[in-house]
Amino acid sequence: MPLISVVIVVYNEAQNLKTSLPSLFRQVFKDFEVIAVDEGSTDGSLELLRHHERAGRLQLLHSLYADGPLAACNDGANHALGDWLMFFDARDLLLFDHLSRVAEAIARHPDIDLFANAYQCMSDQRGLVKVASLPHGVLSRLSALSAYAREDFLHPHAACLRRQRFLALGGFPERYPCGGEDYFWLQALCEVEAIHYDDTVTSLWQEAEDSPGSDAALPPHPVRDLLDRYRQRLPRRERHQLLAAVNRKLLDWGIKNKRRGYPARPTLVALRLSGMTAEHWPLLLRLILPPAWSRRFLDDSK
Repeated sequence: MPLISVVIVVYNEAQNLKTSLPSLFRQVFKDFEVIAVDEGSTDGSLELLRHHERAGRLQLLHSLYADGPLAACNDGANHALGDWLMFFDARDLLLFDHLSRVAEAIARHPDIDLFANAYQCMSDQRGLVKVASLPHGVLSRLSALSAYAREDFLHPHAACLRRQRFLALGGFPERYPCGGEDYFWLQALCEVEAIHYDDTVTSLWQEAEDSPGSDAALPPHPVRDLLDRYRQRLPRRERHQLLAAVNRKLLDWGIKNKRRGYPARPTLVALRLSGMTAEHWPLLLRLILPPAWSRRFLDDSK
């Protein structure tokens, strides 16, 4: 039985797979399996995955594209044999010691269910940027929620979650085709007592370009539904940080909608002023200022 199961969902990613998969297969740590779920690729991705399956490097599953990537992730997780889950993307690149550092941390902290490594984001606008600057080691739930209120320090490829915990949480919420991953990871932070964070960068994530149809209006971010769920379950300070994290995600989507020409009112109605932090007020200004005044703010945030 492998220690870690790595799930990758693929839809027409042939070019990216040629660089991302080798970074996965060349890991120093070898006690892992790869489960690839193809959603009906037509660009050669399926043939490439079949080649690796014949070579014994991965297990290939098939999913209906209409079901969505979250359903495909859940399908891969249900077929996994490892005690731990990691979700990989065709745009991800792993350094050779990514899995070995995760495995070492798991061995040192057997009572923790969620491990995260530092990662860098590759962006055409910003170049190569390290995401988050958190202390190395065990972080309490309060510290983890506070960090998520500032930025997305958790990324699927850079996080490793105990499979039983993933299943107990119900997997990724398929009812949220947009924002479902964010909902799940923030929910996980509300559930665990502590996480382990490794501040060494061991992976790279290439920011996706907007896809066709991405000019449609985004609804208020689904993470707001977590507020009612955890209103009575979290202590006051942790509840406040959850509220701040929800506000950040609402503001992020509100600014994207403003760029697309949609009004800010739905976001403003969904915000909770009691959860605003110093980092949020500049985002709010970008959202509410007239376009001519806020253009420079919007350009800086791309």
